[in-house]
Amino acid sequence: MHHGFINAIAYLSFAMCFCSIANGESHAADKRMIRELDAAWSQALENKDLDKAMSNYAEDASFLPPDASIVRGKEKIRERFANRMRAPGYSASFVPTKIVISKSGDMAYEVGTFRVMISGEHGEPIVRLGKHLVVWGKRGGQWKVLAESINYD
Repeated sequence: MHHGFINAIAYLSFAMCFCSIANGESHAADKRMIRELDAAWSQALENKDLDKAMSNYAEDASFLPPDASIVRGKEKIRERFANRMRAPGYSASFVPTKIVISKSGDMAYEVGTFRVMISGEHGEPIVRLGKHLVVWGKRGGQWKVLAESINYD
């Protein structure tokens, strides 16, 4: 009887370790996927490719820009970015510095930095640096942006 109990404990310990390893591998793959999505997203902003830039947002996403009201919904976010991209000299890029995946693997957040540039009144470049926080969620097995907040330094 005692051996059965010890065997059961050993089996459970092995199973728990295996699940932790499997989750760790899955989370590493999710982090890589989000980094790849971020790289394509940043490139799309730099290239003023509005369709590609918007492809990461969930339909019910929220965007929290500095000194402005919350923008709710993918279509409203699209309108805001379309207006920004029309500004003379516009370019933008960003990079995540930290990505954290939830234990359940269905949510994540990232923290990072960004750069936005536009042309000033006399054509001089105006560069704004800042930081961002993005909340990701899995929708239909794909990572989508649920909320994004940006703030200038």
